[in-house]
Amino acid sequence: MNTMTIGCALTTYNSNAYLEQQLETLVNQLRPFDEVIIVDDASTNDTVQRLNRFIADHQLENWKVFRHEQNQGFIQTFQDALFHSSSDLIFLCDHDDLWYPQKTKVMTEQFVLQPQLQVLACSFDLVDAKGEQIQDELMKNRANHNLIHRSVNPGQLNEMFVQDILRYNFAPGCTIALKKEIAQEYLDLIHQQAQMANQEENNILSLPHDWAISILGAVNGGLYYLDQPLMGYRQHEHNTLGMTRRHDYADRLKAAKLEAKQKQALAYIMDQKGSDQQKAQTQQVKDLYVKRANALENKNLFSLTWMLLTTWPQGMFLTFGLDLKTTLFSFVGR
Repeated sequence: MNTMTIGCALTTYNSNAYLEQQLETLVNQLRPFDEVIIVDDASTNDTVQRLNRFIADHQLENWKVFRHEQNQGFIQTFQDALFHSSSDLIFLCDHDDLWYPQKTKVMTEQFVLQPQLQVLACSFDLVDAKGEQIQDELMKNRANHNLIHRSVNPGQLNEMFVQDILRYNFAPGCTIALKKEIAQEYLDLIHQQAQMANQEENNILSLPHDWAISILGAVNGGLYYLDQPLMGYRQHEHNTLGMTRRHDYADRLKAAKLEAKQKQALAYIMDQKGSDQQKAQTQQVKDLYVKRANALENKNLFSLTWMLLTTWPQGMFLTFGLDLKTTLFSFVGR
């Protein structure tokens, strides 16, 4: 597949001053895109006009813009971008980051050299609103800004497994490239679930698209991480998803309920695609997160303490430690 076509699936919503900077980095890729699909999620500002102006100014005939009439949310919007994509290899893209010129070239070469790859994430640099790099501290036995909860081979291609991504997503979606076959597998699962009478508990659309895609890649033995920073992942006040932790009880409870729903969605995907061992692993994680959400809602300090102690060896002390801390503070009004 050394002649594979590559495309970009970009979504926008009320984009700010970072939009044109991101678009310029896409134009300046050393391996140019064969197509760029942009889906705007019913922006109420001038985002679509700016997109069309940029496309016209740069004479980008292979760039296409689609617009939602009503706001659908970022998961649905990326799903639609994947639906409209026809390239062999699809790069997921946000509207406010900075891609380094070699990103598409380096990642495409990995797919050519390693035919087993189905989903590949690269590393990234954290950058601030001005595009300047933010330093962060890498914890022991962690990788990719602590998103991967084990060590990896530095600077190399590393296979990722189902157990690596059941509890936490291991990479931002904007770092991911995937083969068209995986995109279609994801879209087929969503279509399949839409036909079900009772789909609320395991709704895949509660799970970020990139996480679901990574799970499918891992189940198929084709999920990999390239330990090379190929983009700047911008952190600012308008991020849909960033790199921050929640230190307020109400915020953690809301997040815990969502994470429990996400694990139920993971269990649904695994029931359709996974081995018996993978299904059992996922069921255990789902049960833990449902129990966690219930314990937080009921402010059950005993259950939260027990979960903290029993999950400590799994590297989840920060999650359950903050759960316990914020619950304790909620009793004293802090």
